Amino acid sequence: MQNRRNRFIQFGVWMRNGIAFCTTWLLILALIYCHIFDIQAISTKSLTKLMLWIVGGVFIFNLLFTRFMIKKWSFTARLTCFMGAISLYECLGFYWFGFFEGKGSIIQWGTFVGIILALYFVCIMIYQRYSKSQGEIYTKKLHKYQAERSVQHGK
Repeated sequence: MQNRRNRFIQFGVWMRNGIAFCTTWLLILALIYCHIFDIQAISTKSLTKLMLWIVGGVFIFNLLFTRFMIKKWSFTARLTCFMGAISLYECLGFYWFGFFEGKGSIIQWGTFVGIILALYFVCIMIYQRYSKSQGEIYTKKLHKYQAERSVQHGK
């Protein structure tokens, strides 16, 4: 029971932090966009949409990466599912905001999918390198521990 409570608390903390981070980042991008195109006001409707979009995206991330709901998936499975879900969510959001219109061309969708796949494979490569280095560190510590235990037991 305590473990489930801790996972729920972690989920809540990640929601709070994720919403704060994404809101700040996207507001900065919106301000830059407004300055570049000399837009003097951001509508309340746009900010409300932005906040709802952020909450949904952070929820998808937390649902897949905390162990609150899905307990036994590997990182790669979580990342794969996340990339698929967030890509669909982004597409819906881009249509909702009016960034995408109509069906789009094969080139436009190919570019979008290509960017998503490139980012996915970059994440996988980073994870593989990280896992390898952590495995090497663990192996060295294990050998050191085994050597110390051998000395203690006179072997």
